[in-house]
Amino acid sequence: MRLVGLCLLSALWLLGNSQDQRTGQELLLAKLTPPQDEMKVQVLAKATHYVVKNFIANKINTMVIRQDCMECPDELLDRQSTIVDHVLSNLAPNISVVLHSGDDQEETSWDYTLFVVNSQREFLFLKIIFPDELVEREFYFVVVVTQFQSPDTVEATVGKIIVASLRFPVINVVVVVQTTDGTVVLYAYSLFTTNCTIGLTLLEINQFDPVTGEPLQPMTYLYPVRQGHLGNCVLNVTANHMPPHFIYEKWTEERNSYPENQVVDPKDVSGIDWEVLQLLSKALKFKIQLLLPSEPSQIFGEGNVTGSFAQLADGSAQLAVGGLSGSDKRRWLFSKSTVYYQSQFVMVVRRDRYLGRFGPLMLPFRGKVWTMIILIYATAFVATFALSSRLRLRYSLENLFLMTLGNPIPMHRLPGTGFLRYLVASWLLLTLVLRGAYQARLFDVLRMQQYRPLPKDVAGLIEDNYTLVSNGYHDFYPLRMTRRMSESFSARFDRVQHAAPGERLTSIALVSNLAYWNHRHRDITRLTFVPQPIYTYQLVLYFPRRSFLKPAVDRKLKQLLGAGVIAQIGRRYVNYLCDKDLAGNRELLPRITNKLMGGVYRIHALVIFLATVVFGLERISHRWSWLTRLMEWFHRY
Repeated sequence: MRLVGLCLLSALWLLGNSQDQRTGQELLLAKLTPPQDEMKVQVLAKATHYVVKNFIANKINTMVIRQDCMECPDELLDRQSTIVDHVLSNLAPNISVVLHSGDDQEETSWDYTLFVVNSQREFLFLKIIFPDELVEREFYFVVVVTQFQSPDTVEATVGKIIVASLRFPVINVVVVVQTTDGTVVLYAYSLFTTNCTIGLTLLEINQFDPVTGEPLQPMTYLYPVRQGHLGNCVLNVTANHMPPHFIYEKWTEERNSYPENQVVDPKDVSGIDWEVLQLLSKALKFKIQLLLPSEPSQIFGEGNVTGSFAQLADGSAQLAVGGLSGSDKRRWLFSKSTVYYQSQFVMVVRRDRYLGRFGPLMLPFRGKVWTMIILIYATAFVATFALSSRLRLRYSLENLFLMTLGNPIPMHRLPGTGFLRYLVASWLLLTLVLRGAYQARLFDVLRMQQYRPLPKDVAGLIEDNYTLVSNGYHDFYPLRMTRRMSESFSARFDRVQHAAPGERLTSIALVSNLAYWNHRHRDITRLTFVPQPIYTYQLVLYFPRRSFLKPAVDRKLKQLLGAGVIAQIGRRYVNYLCDKDLAGNRELLPRITNKLMGGVYRIHALVIFLATVVFGLERISHRWSWLTRLMEWFHRY
């Protein structure tokens, strides 16, 4: 009996063991990838490695790999591990790799990120949080979908992944997918559809060889949208009128003269920012529609914006230009471009001349001196006229005019009497002295203008009781000494320029803006700036928050800066004078140029022309008697 029981127990144990063995074999076979699928996975891994090696590893030192698969079957997990292992094993000498855990953490600062996901659903549920300081950076995504895609659903899958990337926002994204027949396809997109409607147009960049994983066609770039081709579509650009950065020729100071969102004719526009904008439109292939707000562009607080900023906030414009600064702490409400131009923000004051710019030429002597000169001239004129008939002097008034100018007269024209000869000699000496003094005065005016001393910093302005005229209050100037006026720079310049003689006004402006205004009003301007600047004003272009235009515009601006194009444009619009000269420093004298002597050249040309005409008339007067009599009468009187 015992033997029979042992046999039964052995039979049962063998039977159970054989059943467990069959179950384990079935489970192992179920987990193993079919040979055909294994070959497809190798092709996908090779294609992924080619993209990473040729377009990522040669540009950066570190990249991030994220592997996400929520509740995936073992087959998909093996596919993801195969792809990641293949990339890691072949890139180890060339690039450092960070394997992201996929937790709810802030994204790192590396630019390129490789996502290996099961399907578009896995990518849609990813939680990627960029720190605030990294929001404005340009990131790059390569998304590899491990699940096989049918030809009917592949474009829908790629489209959902790209739309999800744009919400992060990341515009540089490509998707690697594999269809059910094993074909590996690389997809990208363009930002506009037909008729320049905002949307996505999927682009099939390339397909890969089913054996080697190499692309079937040559590839020169990975992200087509990064090339910045906007399809010649129209972008609304709002502009802030601020010469010389943006100049609208028909601009007036009346606020209500232009309706909101007025479309501006480009023919009436010029300026540094306008030329930079034209270069950007040519490089990025877009057309410009200019909008001109009827109010100044300012940010008063969170959500309280006017002018061009208001048009950006309500979505009526995609770009803002016109001397806008990126240094204000409240500018985080919008996205800003890289700094393309810098100017100094300074205090503007008026230089008070003693006699004005041309006063020394009009009044080179004091009033008493002029009274004596006029009295002597009147006495000489009356005496000459009275004695000419009695002494029968020829050319008496002509001699008086020549002597007034300090020129000599012929010997035969000198009077014979001692009294008149003494009078002529005295007058010649006096006119010679006066002409020498006037020429010296003229030279002094051209070389050095007489100014009263001005403060050299903001503290000096406050000490001398200058009132600040501005469109707002500033922490660097006392509130009680500030007069708030919502005016443009030009209006404040006029107010400071035409202030009463005893009124001390100052304003704030850019050096470039002041230099342009002084150049346009060079005949009357008396404005200069305090040598100590308030701060450096950094000019940028503005976009709506997280705009897709920012990365492409930044790249082009950096290229223009590196080539010196923007600096050359600025020099054509801003005629800088020496800072010390503008500040009224008499230690550095301005050069005397031909431009200063323009009036003298014109008068000299006129005199030469008249002398040529008279010479010609004298030459031909011998042929006609009436012309001879006319010339004799002309010399007589």
